[in-house]
Amino acid sequence: MVERATSATTVTLLPGHSENSAAGGDALDSAMPDYGGKCLDAWFVADAVTDLPDDLETIREIRKHLPEYDEGLRQYRLANRIELSFATPDGRNVVDSSITLGTNANEKPSYVGVEGEDGEENVVTDIIERDDLDWFGGETKLRADVENKRFESDAVREKVEGVEGVRAAVLFGGSDTYIEIMREKFYELGPVEFLEVTGMDAEAVPAFIVQPPTMYTFLELAAMADGTTLARVWDASPYPKHYLYVDERKRDETAFEEGSRLSGGEWRANENANERFGQWVLEEQDLRSPFSPHTRSGYERYVDHATSVGPFPAMTYGEDGDELTASAVASHLPPLFPW
Repeated sequence: MVERATSATTVTLLPGHSENSAAGGDALDSAMPDYGGKCLDAWFVADAVTDLPDDLETIREIRKHLPEYDEGLRQYRLANRIELSFATPDGRNVVDSSITLGTNANEKPSYVGVEGEDGEENVVTDIIERDDLDWFGGETKLRADVENKRFESDAVREKVEGVEGVRAAVLFGGSDTYIEIMREKFYELGPVEFLEVTGMDAEAVPAFIVQPPTMYTFLELAAMADGTTLARVWDASPYPKHYLYVDERKRDETAFEEGSRLSGGEWRANENANERFGQWVLEEQDLRSPFSPHTRSGYERYVDHATSVGPFPAMTYGEDGDELTASAVASHLPPLFPW
């Protein structure tokens, strides 16, 4: 009897350098745009790194330390994980009773922090400190909002060219809790009263408050009895950057630039625009996001079409087994939607 076990994890990173201006950093030196002081750079604290190490265990341990907080914060936004294991007597069949499926569904989400160095303008901090508003309970850091943003499949039996296996999929996302609360208040109060209460002007209530965007990955993992493994990220939010780890090692990543000018050319720190951020915000309004206010079947049709014309999956990694190849398994198995 042979035991087969494998795991796949996606890690989502908001790239950025040090934003601690008191220690030589730059308050706007991250991939989160500022848009003239009216956007998110003061609301999100970036992860203070521009890349992640090859070893997943190291990522779990590293922390960023900011003067606003008395504890270290994770240096990533989101983690999505699948673990599969089973026993096989002959490298072709799977013992049903031995199949196990694990995810990180019980892991607490990362904090969303509010920058608050002395002298920095900050819309959310101003609201937190007002005596007549209690939207955020006075908190300058809250767990990312993940409510209704997780779908998990069971461990599904598969057979490819006579070789049995199992696979599972998880679609998981998260968003900024502060923006989610502001969205609730926007619709509760109405646009005019919301502007009056917050003191914001009309340009400061763009699409990301009307419909907050979600960072997410659609992760799938397959393991066959002959030892073939295949991890695919069928879809990922276009913002920010995502990594794929298989068996605890970095295997693939999405393309991501820290910023880009709307007029073209190379982005520099303190420039206020980021085209990829704008694309991400607008995606939430249509069928390209699994968490947009549309039907799941609409998202399935979008993914099915996207995978037929490329460039999908967004990330992938496979290892050949004794009889099958990872590419053969990939060609036999279409996306497994986890709902």
